[in-house]
Amino acid sequence: MEYYSSLDASQLDSERPTLFELISANQLESLLSPSLRYILVYYASKYPRYLLKLNNNFDELNLFFRSFIEWYFLTYWQGSFTENFYGLKRVNQTPLSQGEYNASRLTQIVPSMIEERRQLTGLQKFVSIFEVTGVAFFLEKLNYCYEVWHTKYITNQLNTHESLLRRENVKIQIKRKFVEIYPYLQSGYRLANFVTTLMYLSGSTKSPTVLTYLFKMNYSRLNQYDYDKNEPKEKNLKEASNKPNRVAPPTTLEFILSLLDKRIRHPTWKLIKFVLGTFFPVAIFSLKFLEWWNNSGFSEKLLKNQGNALTFTLPPPSSLTAALRKDKAEREKTKLGNSLKAGKVIKSTETAVPTQRRSYKSGKFCPLCKKEITNPAIIETGYVFDYSCIYNYLEKSHIVVSKKAHIKKELAADARKADDEGDHENESESESESESESESESESENESESLNTNEGVLKLEKPTIEDNIVIDINKGGRCPITGRKLLGCKWNPLTNEWQIEGIRRLIF
Repeated sequence: MEYYSSLDASQLDSERPTLFELISANQLESLLSPSLRYILVYYASKYPRYLLKLNNNFDELNLFFRSFIEWYFLTYWQGSFTENFYGLKRVNQTPLSQGEYNASRLTQIVPSMIEERRQLTGLQKFVSIFEVTGVAFFLEKLNYCYEVWHTKYITNQLNTHESLLRRENVKIQIKRKFVEIYPYLQSGYRLANFVTTLMYLSGSTKSPTVLTYLFKMNYSRLNQYDYDKNEPKEKNLKEASNKPNRVAPPTTLEFILSLLDKRIRHPTWKLIKFVLGTFFPVAIFSLKFLEWWNNSGFSEKLLKNQGNALTFTLPPPSSLTAALRKDKAEREKTKLGNSLKAGKVIKSTETAVPTQRRSYKSGKFCPLCKKEITNPAIIETGYVFDYSCIYNYLEKSHIVVSKKAHIKKELAADARKADDEGDHENESESESESESESESESESENESESLNTNEGVLKLEKPTIEDNIVIDINKGGRCPITGRKLLGCKWNPLTNEWQIEGIRRLIF
Protein backbone atom coordinates (compact mmCIF):
# COMPACT_ATOMS: atom_id res chain seq x y z
CA MET A 1 0.00 0.00 0.00
CA GLU A 2 2.68 2.48 1.00
CA TYR A 3 4.80 1.28 -1.93
CA TYR A 4 2.11 2.07 -4.50
CA SER A 5 1.28 5.41 -2.89
CA SER A 6 4.93 6.46 -3.18
CA LEU A 7 5.11 5.75 -6.93
CA ASP A 8 4.97 8.50 -9.54
CA ALA A 9 1.53 8.63 -11.14
CA SER A 10 3.03 9.49 -14.53
CA GLN A 11 4.86 6.15 -14.61
CA LEU A 12 1.71 4.11 -13.91
CA ASP A 13 -0.88 2.99 -16.41
CA SER A 14 -3.47 5.77 -16.69
CA GLU A 15 -6.11 3.32 -17.94
CA ARG A 16 -5.61 0.75 -15.20
CA PRO A 17 -5.43 1.90 -11.56
CA THR A 18 -3.83 -0.41 -9.05
CA LEU A 19 -6.01 -2.65 -6.93
CA PHE A 20 -4.68 -1.02 -3.78
CA GLU A 21 -6.03 2.36 -4.86
CA LEU A 22 -9.48 0.88 -5.40
CA ILE A 23 -9.36 -0.89 -2.03
CA SER A 24 -8.34 2.35 -0.32
CA ALA A 25 -11.25 4.17 -1.97
CA ASN A 26 -13.69 1.47 -0.83
CA GLN A 27 -12.34 1.52 2.72
CA LEU A 28 -12.68 5.28 2.87
CA GLU A 29 -16.21 4.95 1.51
CA SER A 30 -17.11 2.56 4.31
CA LEU A 31 -15.82 5.03 6.93
CA LEU A 32 -18.00 7.97 5.91
CA SER A 33 -21.39 6.81 7.18
CA PRO A 34 -20.14 5.59 10.61
CA SER A 35 -18.23 8.85 11.07
CA LEU A 36 -21.29 10.96 10.26
CA ARG A 37 -23.43 8.81 12.55
CA TYR A 38 -20.95 9.20 15.41
CA ILE A 39 -20.90 13.00 15.02
CA LEU A 40 -24.69 13.16 14.87
CA VAL A 41 -25.12 10.94 17.95
CA TYR A 42 -22.60 13.04 19.88
CA TYR A 43 -24.43 16.30 19.21
CA ALA A 44 -27.87 14.69 19.54
CA SER A 45 -27.01 13.79 23.14
CA LYS A 46 -26.36 17.50 23.78
CA TYR A 47 -29.24 18.93 21.74
CA PRO A 48 -31.88 16.18 21.62
CA ARG A 49 -34.69 18.64 20.96
CA TYR A 50 -33.32 19.52 17.53
CA LEU A 51 -31.29 16.48 16.45
CA LEU A 52 -33.12 13.46 17.89
CA LYS A 53 -35.45 13.10 14.90
CA LEU A 54 -32.52 13.39 12.52
CA ASN A 55 -30.68 10.70 14.45
CA ASN A 56 -33.67 8.35 14.30
CA ASN A 57 -33.93 8.79 10.51
CA PHE A 58 -30.20 8.86 9.84
CA ASP A 59 -30.16 6.00 7.31
CA GLU A 60 -32.74 7.59 5.01
CA LEU A 61 -31.24 11.08 5.25
CA ASN A 62 -27.76 9.70 4.67
CA LEU A 63 -28.99 7.82 1.59
CA PHE A 64 -30.57 10.98 0.17
CA PHE A 65 -27.65 13.37 0.71
CA ARG A 66 -24.97 10.85 -0.20
CA SER A 67 -26.83 10.02 -3.40
CA PHE A 68 -26.92 13.72 -4.29
CA ILE A 69 -23.19 14.06 -3.63
CA GLU A 70 -22.38 10.96 -5.68
CA TRP A 71 -24.61 12.21 -8.51
CA TYR A 72 -22.69 15.48 -8.57
CA PHE A 73 -19.28 13.80 -8.75
CA LEU A 74 -20.43 11.22 -11.30
CA THR A 75 -21.90 13.95 -13.49
CA TYR A 76 -18.93 16.30 -13.42
CA TRP A 77 -15.99 14.01 -12.59
CA GLN A 78 -17.15 10.58 -13.83
CA GLY A 79 -16.46 8.99 -10.45
CA SER A 80 -17.69 8.74 -6.89
CA PHE A 81 -16.64 11.09 -4.12
CA THR A 82 -13.91 8.87 -2.69
CA GLU A 83 -12.73 7.78 -6.15
CA ASN A 84 -12.31 11.43 -7.09
CA PHE A 85 -10.31 11.94 -3.90
CA TYR A 86 -7.84 9.29 -5.13
CA GLY A 87 -7.81 10.70 -8.70
CA LEU A 88 -9.90 7.90 -10.25
CA LYS A 89 -12.94 7.87 -12.51
CA ARG A 90 -15.32 5.43 -14.20
CA VAL A 91 -15.50 5.17 -17.96
CA ASN A 92 -17.70 3.35 -20.41
CA GLN A 93 -16.26 0.34 -22.20
CA THR A 94 -15.53 1.04 -25.86
CA PRO A 95 -13.70 -0.96 -28.53
CA LEU A 96 -10.71 1.29 -27.91
CA SER A 97 -10.54 0.18 -24.29
CA GLN A 98 -9.56 -3.35 -25.29
CA GLY A 99 -6.02 -4.52 -24.75
CA GLU A 100 -5.11 -4.43 -28.45
CA TYR A 101 -5.30 -0.63 -28.49
CA ASN A 102 -3.17 1.80 -26.53
CA ALA A 103 -6.00 3.87 -25.05
CA SER A 104 -3.70 6.16 -23.09
CA ARG A 105 -1.80 7.09 -26.27
CA LEU A 106 -5.03 7.74 -28.16
CA THR A 107 -6.32 9.91 -25.32
CA GLN A 108 -3.22 12.07 -25.49
CA ILE A 109 -3.60 12.55 -29.25
CA VAL A 110 -7.32 13.33 -29.47
CA PRO A 111 -8.55 13.71 -25.89
CA SER A 112 -11.93 15.32 -26.60
CA MET A 113 -12.99 12.66 -29.11
CA ILE A 114 -12.01 9.73 -26.91
CA GLU A 115 -13.32 11.14 -23.61
CA GLU A 116 -16.70 12.09 -25.05
CA ARG A 117 -17.20 8.52 -26.26
CA ARG A 118 -16.21 7.09 -22.87
CA GLN A 119 -18.66 9.12 -20.78
CA LEU A 120 -21.06 7.15 -18.61
CA THR A 121 -24.63 6.71 -19.71
CA GLY A 122 -27.61 7.51 -17.51
CA LEU A 123 -28.08 3.84 -16.58
CA GLN A 124 -24.42 3.45 -15.68
CA LYS A 125 -24.58 6.54 -13.43
CA PHE A 126 -27.65 5.15 -11.70
CA VAL A 127 -25.95 1.77 -11.18
CA SER A 128 -22.82 3.50 -9.85
CA ILE A 129 -24.87 5.53 -7.34
CA PHE A 130 -26.71 2.38 -6.30
CA GLU A 131 -23.42 0.52 -5.84
CA VAL A 132 -21.95 3.26 -3.64
CA THR A 133 -24.99 4.20 -1.50
CA GLY A 134 -27.86 1.82 -2.20
CA VAL A 135 -26.01 -1.46 -1.65
CA ALA A 136 -24.76 -0.38 1.78
CA PHE A 137 -28.23 0.90 2.75
CA PHE A 138 -30.09 -2.26 1.75
CA LEU A 139 -27.44 -4.56 3.20
CA GLU A 140 -27.75 -2.84 6.57
CA LYS A 141 -31.54 -3.13 6.52
CA LEU A 142 -31.46 -6.76 5.41
CA ASN A 143 -28.87 -7.66 8.05
CA TYR A 144 -31.06 -6.11 10.73
CA CYS A 145 -34.13 -8.03 9.54
CA TYR A 146 -32.12 -11.24 9.39
CA GLU A 147 -30.88 -10.85 12.97
CA VAL A 148 -34.40 -10.20 14.27
CA TRP A 149 -36.11 -12.98 12.33
CA HIS A 150 -33.32 -15.52 12.79
CA THR A 151 -33.75 -15.44 16.57
CA LYS A 152 -37.46 -16.07 16.13
CA TYR A 153 -36.74 -18.79 13.59
CA ILE A 154 -34.47 -20.82 15.85
CA THR A 155 -36.89 -20.42 18.79
CA ASN A 156 -39.87 -21.68 16.71
CA GLN A 157 -41.70 -18.37 16.78
CA LEU A 158 -42.09 -18.19 12.99
CA ASN A 159 -44.55 -21.04 12.61
CA THR A 160 -47.84 -20.86 10.75
CA HIS A 161 -51.05 -21.68 12.54
CA GLU A 162 -54.63 -22.31 11.49
CA SER A 163 -55.97 -19.66 13.86
CA LEU A 164 -54.06 -16.91 12.04
CA LEU A 165 -55.24 -15.15 8.92
CA ARG A 166 -54.03 -16.24 5.52
CA ARG A 167 -52.15 -12.98 4.98
CA GLU A 168 -50.28 -13.38 8.27
CA ASN A 169 -49.36 -16.98 7.42
CA VAL A 170 -48.01 -15.82 4.05
CA LYS A 171 -45.87 -13.18 5.80
CA ILE A 172 -44.52 -15.80 8.18
CA GLN A 173 -43.64 -18.11 5.28
CA ILE A 174 -41.84 -15.26 3.48
CA LYS A 175 -39.83 -14.50 6.63
CA ARG A 176 -38.88 -18.15 6.99
CA LYS A 177 -37.74 -18.34 3.37
CA PHE A 178 -35.77 -15.13 3.78
CA VAL A 179 -33.95 -16.51 6.85
CA GLU A 180 -33.13 -19.69 4.94
CA ILE A 181 -32.02 -18.08 1.67
CA TYR A 182 -30.38 -14.79 2.73
CA PRO A 183 -27.04 -16.25 3.95
CA TYR A 184 -26.56 -18.01 0.59
CA LEU A 185 -27.40 -14.86 -1.37
CA GLN A 186 -24.96 -12.81 0.67
CA SER A 187 -22.23 -15.41 0.27
CA GLY A 188 -22.86 -15.59 -3.49
CA TYR A 189 -22.59 -11.81 -3.87
CA ARG A 190 -19.33 -11.74 -1.94
CA LEU A 191 -17.96 -14.67 -3.93
CA ALA A 192 -18.81 -12.97 -7.23
CA ASN A 193 -17.04 -9.79 -6.11
CA PHE A 194 -14.04 -11.84 -5.05
CA VAL A 195 -13.86 -13.59 -8.43
CA THR A 196 -14.08 -10.32 -10.39
CA THR A 197 -11.39 -8.83 -8.14
CA LEU A 198 -9.10 -11.76 -8.94
CA MET A 199 -9.84 -11.31 -12.63
CA TYR A 200 -8.97 -7.61 -12.36
CA LEU A 201 -5.77 -8.48 -10.53
CA SER A 202 -4.79 -11.01 -13.18
CA GLY A 203 -5.45 -8.51 -16.01
CA SER A 204 -8.25 -10.38 -17.76
CA THR A 205 -10.76 -7.59 -17.08
CA LYS A 206 -10.76 -3.92 -16.10
CA SER A 207 -13.87 -4.12 -13.88
CA PRO A 208 -13.11 -4.93 -10.22
CA THR A 209 -16.72 -5.54 -9.05
CA VAL A 210 -19.73 -7.49 -10.28
CA LEU A 211 -21.90 -4.48 -11.09
CA THR A 212 -19.17 -2.71 -13.02
CA TYR A 213 -18.49 -5.93 -14.93
CA LEU A 214 -22.16 -6.52 -15.81
CA PHE A 215 -22.80 -2.93 -16.90
CA LYS A 216 -19.48 -2.58 -18.78
CA MET A 217 -17.71 0.06 -16.72
CA ASN A 218 -13.96 0.39 -16.36
CA TYR A 219 -11.73 2.45 -14.10
CA SER A 220 -9.27 5.06 -15.27
CA ARG A 221 -7.23 7.94 -13.89
CA LEU A 222 -8.18 11.59 -14.12
CA ASN A 223 -6.30 13.39 -16.88
CA GLN A 224 -5.82 16.97 -18.00
CA TYR A 225 -9.04 16.86 -20.03
CA ASP A 226 -11.11 16.28 -16.88
CA TYR A 227 -9.48 19.14 -15.00
CA ASP A 228 -9.84 21.55 -17.93
CA LYS A 229 -13.49 20.61 -18.35
CA ASN A 230 -14.35 21.42 -14.72
CA GLU A 231 -12.36 24.64 -14.44
CA PRO A 232 -14.47 27.82 -14.55
CA LYS A 233 -14.20 29.41 -17.97
CA GLU A 234 -14.33 33.13 -18.60
CA LYS A 235 -16.80 34.37 -21.15
CA ASN A 236 -15.14 35.76 -24.23
CA LEU A 237 -16.49 38.11 -26.86
CA LYS A 238 -17.14 35.32 -29.31
CA GLU A 239 -19.52 33.52 -26.96
CA ALA A 240 -21.24 36.79 -26.14
CA SER A 241 -21.77 37.49 -29.84
CA ASN A 242 -23.48 34.12 -30.33
CA LYS A 243 -26.42 35.24 -28.19
CA PRO A 244 -29.48 36.32 -30.18
CA ASN A 245 -29.82 40.08 -30.63
CA ARG A 246 -33.25 40.84 -29.25
CA VAL A 247 -35.00 44.08 -30.08
CA ALA A 248 -38.07 43.66 -27.89
CA PRO A 249 -37.56 44.12 -24.14
CA PRO A 250 -37.87 41.02 -21.93
CA THR A 251 -41.24 40.21 -20.47
CA THR A 252 -41.99 40.30 -16.76
CA LEU A 253 -41.71 36.52 -16.45
CA GLU A 254 -38.36 36.47 -18.25
CA PHE A 255 -37.11 39.31 -16.06
CA ILE A 256 -38.12 37.43 -12.87
CA LEU A 257 -36.52 34.19 -14.09
CA SER A 258 -33.28 35.93 -15.03
CA LEU A 259 -33.23 37.71 -11.68
CA LEU A 260 -33.72 34.42 -9.81
CA ASP A 261 -31.06 32.80 -11.95
CA LYS A 262 -28.50 35.54 -11.26
CA ARG A 263 -29.30 36.22 -7.60
CA ILE A 264 -30.30 32.81 -6.23
CA ARG A 265 -29.60 29.80 -8.44
CA HIS A 266 -26.17 30.76 -9.72
CA PRO A 267 -24.68 31.81 -6.31
CA THR A 268 -26.25 28.79 -4.61
CA TRP A 269 -24.84 26.39 -7.18
CA LYS A 270 -21.41 28.00 -6.89
CA LEU A 271 -21.55 27.56 -3.12
CA ILE A 272 -22.57 23.90 -3.49
CA LYS A 273 -19.74 23.25 -5.93
CA PHE A 274 -17.28 24.97 -3.60
CA VAL A 275 -18.41 22.89 -0.62
CA LEU A 276 -18.40 19.62 -2.55
CA GLY A 277 -15.16 20.35 -4.36
CA THR A 278 -13.12 21.93 -1.55
CA PHE A 279 -14.61 21.42 1.90
CA PHE A 280 -15.41 17.72 1.56
CA PRO A 281 -11.94 16.71 0.31
CA VAL A 282 -10.40 18.62 3.21
CA ALA A 283 -12.71 16.77 5.61
CA ILE A 284 -11.71 13.45 4.03
CA PHE A 285 -8.04 14.35 4.38
CA SER A 286 -8.60 15.19 8.06
CA LEU A 287 -10.39 11.87 8.57
CA LYS A 288 -7.53 9.91 7.00
CA PHE A 289 -5.00 11.88 9.02
CA LEU A 290 -6.81 11.09 12.29
CA GLU A 291 -7.04 7.43 11.29
CA TRP A 292 -3.30 7.32 10.63
CA TRP A 293 -2.55 9.21 13.85
CA ASN A 294 -4.53 6.75 15.97
CA ASN A 295 -3.27 3.61 14.25
CA SER A 296 0.42 4.52 14.08
CA GLY A 297 2.78 4.83 17.01
CA PHE A 298 3.98 8.24 15.90
CA SER A 299 1.93 10.07 18.55
CA GLU A 300 3.44 7.97 21.35
CA LYS A 301 6.95 8.58 20.05
CA LEU A 302 6.27 12.31 19.87
CA LEU A 303 5.03 12.40 23.45
CA LYS A 304 8.10 10.50 24.62
CA ASN A 305 10.41 12.88 22.79
CA GLN A 306 8.67 15.85 24.40
CA GLY A 307 9.23 14.33 27.82
CA ASN A 308 5.66 13.72 28.86
CA ALA A 309 5.55 13.53 32.65
CA LEU A 310 2.83 10.88 32.61
CA THR A 311 5.15 8.32 31.02
CA PHE A 312 7.55 8.43 33.95
CA THR A 313 7.09 7.18 37.49
CA LEU A 314 6.34 9.84 40.07
CA PRO A 315 9.33 10.62 42.34
CA PRO A 316 9.07 9.84 46.08
CA PRO A 317 8.42 12.68 48.55
CA SER A 318 11.41 14.91 49.17
CA SER A 319 13.48 14.28 52.29
CA LEU A 320 13.58 18.05 52.85
CA THR A 321 9.81 18.13 53.39
CA ALA A 322 10.00 15.37 56.00
CA ALA A 323 12.87 17.15 57.79
CA LEU A 324 10.95 20.44 57.90
CA ARG A 325 7.87 18.69 59.29
CA LYS A 326 9.98 16.99 61.98
CA ASP A 327 11.71 20.27 62.91
CA LYS A 328 8.35 22.01 63.25
CA ALA A 329 7.01 19.29 65.57
CA GLU A 330 10.14 19.50 67.78
CA ARG A 331 9.80 23.28 68.06
CA GLU A 332 6.17 22.90 69.12
CA LYS A 333 7.17 20.39 71.81
CA THR A 334 9.95 22.62 73.19
CA LYS A 335 7.56 25.56 73.24
CA LEU A 336 5.02 23.49 75.16
CA GLY A 337 7.66 22.33 77.69
CA ASN A 338 8.93 25.86 78.31
CA SER A 339 5.42 27.15 78.88
CA LEU A 340 4.68 24.38 81.39
CA LYS A 341 7.90 25.13 83.29
CA ALA A 342 6.96 28.81 83.46
CA GLY A 343 3.61 27.87 85.04
CA LYS A 344 1.48 29.30 82.26
CA VAL A 345 -1.87 27.77 81.35
CA ILE A 346 -2.09 27.07 77.65
CA LYS A 347 -5.38 26.65 75.85
CA SER A 348 -6.20 23.57 73.88
CA THR A 349 -5.86 25.39 70.58
CA GLU A 350 -2.29 26.33 71.44
CA THR A 351 -1.23 22.90 72.69
CA ALA A 352 -2.46 21.06 69.65
CA VAL A 353 0.51 19.68 67.78
CA PRO A 354 -0.21 19.15 64.11
CA THR A 355 -0.05 15.51 63.25
CA GLN A 356 -0.25 13.87 59.86
CA ARG A 357 -3.49 12.02 59.26
CA ARG A 358 -2.87 8.39 58.47
CA SER A 359 -4.46 7.00 55.35
CA TYR A 360 -6.81 4.08 55.82
CA LYS A 361 -5.54 0.70 54.68
CA SER A 362 -8.13 -1.98 54.08
CA GLY A 363 -7.70 -5.39 55.63
CA LYS A 364 -9.75 -8.35 56.76
CA PHE A 365 -11.45 -6.35 59.53
CA CYS A 366 -14.49 -4.15 59.01
CA PRO A 367 -13.68 -0.46 59.72
CA LEU A 368 -17.10 0.05 61.34
CA CYS A 369 -17.49 -2.87 63.75
CA LYS A 370 -13.74 -3.69 63.99
CA LYS A 371 -14.54 -7.38 63.49
CA GLU A 372 -13.52 -9.80 60.78
CA ILE A 373 -15.49 -9.35 57.57
CA THR A 374 -17.79 -12.31 56.94
CA ASN A 375 -20.01 -10.86 54.19
CA PRO A 376 -17.81 -8.46 52.18
CA ALA A 377 -19.43 -5.63 50.25
CA ILE A 378 -17.92 -2.71 48.34
CA ILE A 379 -19.28 0.82 47.88
CA GLU A 380 -18.67 3.48 45.24
CA THR A 381 -15.50 4.85 46.83
CA GLY A 382 -13.83 1.43 46.61
CA TYR A 383 -13.71 0.55 50.33
CA VAL A 384 -14.86 -2.83 51.62
CA PHE A 385 -17.10 -3.30 54.67
CA ASP A 386 -19.27 -5.97 56.14
CA TYR A 387 -22.60 -5.85 54.30
CA SER A 388 -24.82 -5.55 57.36
CA CYS A 389 -22.56 -2.89 58.94
CA ILE A 390 -22.41 -0.59 55.92
CA TYR A 391 -26.12 -0.98 55.17
CA ASN A 392 -27.14 -0.15 58.74
CA TYR A 393 -24.68 2.73 58.85
CA LEU A 394 -25.94 4.31 55.63
CA GLU A 395 -29.53 3.83 56.74
CA LYS A 396 -28.89 6.01 59.84
CA SER A 397 -25.82 7.88 58.65
CA HIS A 398 -27.37 11.36 59.06
CA ILE A 399 -28.14 10.62 62.74
CA VAL A 400 -24.73 9.05 63.47
CA VAL A 401 -22.78 11.90 61.88
CA SER A 402 -24.90 14.53 63.60
CA LYS A 403 -24.32 12.88 67.01
CA LYS A 404 -20.56 12.77 66.42
CA ALA A 405 -20.53 16.44 65.46
CA HIS A 406 -22.56 17.32 68.56
CA ILE A 407 -20.20 15.36 70.84
CA LYS A 408 -17.18 17.13 69.31
CA LYS A 409 -18.80 20.50 69.97
CA GLU A 410 -19.51 19.55 73.60
CA LEU A 411 -15.94 18.38 74.14
CA ALA A 412 -14.59 21.61 72.69
CA ALA A 413 -16.94 23.64 74.91
CA ASP A 414 -15.90 21.66 78.02
CA ALA A 415 -12.23 22.23 77.18
CA ARG A 416 -12.77 25.98 76.87
CA LYS A 417 -14.77 26.00 80.13
CA ALA A 418 -12.00 24.09 81.94
CA ASP A 419 -9.43 26.61 80.74
CA ASP A 420 -11.56 29.50 82.03
CA GLU A 421 -12.06 27.81 85.43
CA GLY A 422 -8.31 27.21 85.71
CA ASP A 423 -7.64 30.91 85.22
CA HIS A 424 -10.27 31.79 87.85
CA GLU A 425 -8.82 29.33 90.40
CA ASN A 426 -5.32 30.80 90.05
CA GLU A 427 -6.66 34.27 90.81
CA SER A 428 -8.66 33.07 93.85
CA GLU A 429 -5.65 31.23 95.29
CA SER A 430 -3.50 34.36 95.21
CA GLU A 431 -6.20 36.30 97.07
CA SER A 432 -6.85 33.57 99.70
CA GLU A 433 -3.23 33.58 100.92
CA SER A 434 -3.64 37.12 102.38
CA GLU A 435 -6.89 36.29 104.21
CA SER A 436 -7.33 34.58 107.55
CA GLU A 437 -8.17 30.94 108.17
CA SER A 438 -11.61 31.71 109.54
CA GLU A 439 -12.63 33.57 106.47
CA SER A 440 -11.33 30.75 104.29
CA GLU A 441 -13.44 28.19 106.19
CA SER A 442 -16.58 30.27 105.84
CA GLU A 443 -15.91 30.75 102.15
CA SER A 444 -15.39 27.05 101.67
CA GLU A 445 -18.73 26.31 103.35
CA ASN A 446 -20.46 28.85 101.15
CA GLU A 447 -18.82 27.38 98.09
CA SER A 448 -19.94 23.88 99.00
CA GLU A 449 -23.52 25.04 99.49
CA SER A 450 -23.50 26.89 96.22
CA LEU A 451 -22.11 23.84 94.45
CA ASN A 452 -24.84 21.67 95.91
CA THR A 453 -27.51 24.08 94.80
CA ASN A 454 -25.96 24.38 91.34
CA GLU A 455 -25.82 20.62 91.00
CA GLY A 456 -29.47 20.43 91.84
CA VAL A 457 -30.30 23.03 89.24
CA LEU A 458 -28.22 21.22 86.63
CA LYS A 459 -29.91 17.97 87.42
CA LEU A 460 -33.31 19.57 87.10
CA GLU A 461 -32.63 21.70 84.04
CA LYS A 462 -30.27 19.38 82.13
CA PRO A 463 -31.95 18.46 78.85
CA THR A 464 -31.49 15.17 77.04
CA ILE A 465 -28.77 14.82 74.40
CA GLU A 466 -31.18 13.98 71.64
CA ASP A 467 -33.07 17.24 72.16
CA ASN A 468 -29.93 19.32 71.57
CA ILE A 469 -28.83 17.43 68.41
CA VAL A 470 -29.64 19.16 65.13
CA ILE A 471 -29.88 16.45 62.48
CA ASP A 472 -28.65 17.53 59.05
CA ILE A 473 -29.74 15.32 56.16
CA ASN A 474 -26.93 16.61 53.95
CA LYS A 475 -24.42 14.91 56.26
CA GLY A 476 -25.94 11.50 55.55
CA GLY A 477 -25.46 9.20 52.59
CA ARG A 478 -21.67 9.57 52.64
CA CYS A 479 -18.71 7.22 52.78
CA PRO A 480 -17.71 6.65 56.43
CA ILE A 481 -14.00 6.85 55.53
CA THR A 482 -13.67 9.57 52.89
CA GLY A 483 -16.87 11.51 53.62
CA ARG A 484 -17.72 11.70 49.93
CA LYS A 485 -21.33 11.75 48.80
CA LEU A 486 -22.53 8.40 47.45
CA LEU A 487 -24.62 8.56 44.29
CA GLY A 488 -26.48 5.39 45.23
CA CYS A 489 -27.86 6.92 48.45
CA LYS A 490 -30.89 9.15 47.93
CA TRP A 491 -33.14 10.66 50.58
CA ASN A 492 -36.85 9.90 50.25
CA PRO A 493 -38.85 12.78 51.81
CA LEU A 494 -42.08 10.75 51.80
CA THR A 495 -40.80 7.89 53.95
CA ASN A 496 -38.03 9.93 55.66
CA GLU A 497 -35.56 7.16 54.88
CA TRP A 498 -32.49 6.65 52.75
CA GLN A 499 -32.90 4.65 49.55
CA ILE A 500 -29.64 2.69 49.46
CA GLU A 501 -28.27 1.42 46.16
CA GLY A 502 -24.81 0.84 44.79
CA ILE A 503 -23.64 -1.65 47.44
CA ARG A 504 -22.10 -4.63 45.66
CA ARG A 505 -21.32 -7.90 47.36
CA LEU A 506 -17.95 -9.46 46.68
CA ILE A 507 -17.48 -13.14 45.89
CA PHE A 508 -13.98 -14.52 46.30
